[in-house]
Amino acid sequence: MSIIIAGRALGLLLLAVIVAAILWYMQQAYSGKMPNLRRLQAVDVIEEIIGRCVEMGRPAWYLMDTVSMTTPSVLAPTVAAFQILAYTARMAARLGATFFVPVTQGLAYAIANDIVEEAYRAEDKLEAFDPLGTVMYLPDGADRMYIINHMWSDRIAGAFFMGSWYHKAVIFTENAARVGALSLGGTDTTHNIPFLVAICDYSIIGEELYALGAYVSQDPTQSSSLAGQDIGKYIALILILLGSILATVGFDISSIFTW
Repeated sequence: MSIIIAGRALGLLLLAVIVAAILWYMQQAYSGKMPNLRRLQAVDVIEEIIGRCVEMGRPAWYLMDTVSMTTPSVLAPTVAAFQILAYTARMAARLGATFFVPVTQGLAYAIANDIVEEAYRAEDKLEAFDPLGTVMYLPDGADRMYIINHMWSDRIAGAFFMGSWYHKAVIFTENAARVGALSLGGTDTTHNIPFLVAICDYSIIGEELYALGAYVSQDPTQSSSLAGQDIGKYIALILILLGSILATVGFDISSIFTW
């Protein structure tokens, strides 16, 4: 029995290159040389939205739909949403905005509460943090009417929609828009990306959520992973271009994939 299945050697080679690139970037990052990640426009948008809330004297809300530390399919966007939450909370504390974070899952609530409290402490604004009101646990299902009603009664001026989003994406973003809130939305849930792009004033699309989380947190492991995956994308682009040229001149590229 062959160790390498015919036709999959090229894929194995590419995987090895990507893993090697990630490990090399990690070694560099933990030695003090972080990968150079592109600054996303969303970093400036966060400050713009928080600043608008301060100017108008109205709250900024940070919402996450499906948050779970145990479900693999939503773990990555949950971690990214928490990283962005830490940065956003620090910005809110620094500028003096009223900040509110509703969470519908117990473990995620405890983590979000600690993140926001630590952000306020880091900005020496712990007195502005309300242990019972800044981060609030809302049972899943009951959160819909609470959030919709309080969006209107509080007249929120800014809203962030981050993480893994499903049907609530339309419900909450539409109401935030009707209230007049300036919003930033980002999710890796492909079937809800169009709704966030259409309704939110600013959007980050797909894996940009991970990139934004890694950028604002400056986490060495995540930054290295993104940089290593970019190497794989460059290789894929080169192979696509090379394959297109070879196919155009009549070369049978199918023979390349038989080993």
